Amino acid sequence: MRKRRIDIRLSEKEYQLLLSKAGNDLETKTKKGDKANTSAYIRKCIFLQEDCPVRLEKELKNLSYQVRKIGVNINQVVAKINAGYGNQIDIYNLEKALEQIKHEMKTLNEKVEDYGDH
Repeated sequence: MRKRRIDIRLSEKEYQLLLSKAGNDLETKTKKGDKANTSAYIRKCIFLQEDCPVRLEKELKNLSYQVRKIGVNINQVVAKINAGYGNQIDIYNLEKALEQIKHEMKTLNEKVEDYGDH
């Protein structure tokens, strides 16, 4: 049984945005399913970290940073190969970096899809 109550102040714009987001969230609708349950929506955003846009944004920034680092490695290897100093190890490193990019992009895609499902 929930006994504690918290009052917050919102601007009209913030309030309308909250109602809109709560209304579009099928998981937090009232039992009859026809009305938004803003309290349930707020609890969901607070306690289910994976549904919080802030966390998704941090993960996307981290993935973007990692992809950029891998891109720098690719550029270094390609420059070395094009200059005639490349060898089989450099080609292997290039293939490995490309696989890392593929993996990071797949992870990014999955996270975006997961967020869209909520």
